[in-house]
Amino acid sequence: MNLIPGSYVTHTKLPELGAGEIMSAQDGSVLIRFSSGARTFKVNLVVPHLIVTFEAPAPTPAPKRAKRARKEPTAKAVAAAAAKA
Repeated sequence: MNLIPGSYVTHTKLPELGAGEIMSAQDGSVLIRFSSGARTFKVNLVVPHLIVTFEAPAPTPAPKRAKRARKEPTAKAVAAAAAKA
């Protein structure tokens, strides 16, 4: 099961919690925010009891910034550079 932050899950053994949003999943633990508050679970223990109700879209990488176009030297600038040389 992919524990992607932003996905919504339901805990089958604790249905009174309702649906919760996965806030983070790292270092063998998962933080799920329910309406009653946030709870931390061990991933290997809780995964068999979770049902994904809404899977968040996979994060997309940020677009790379376009390089600025360099200005072509004007004829006046070329002539001035040639005069200095």
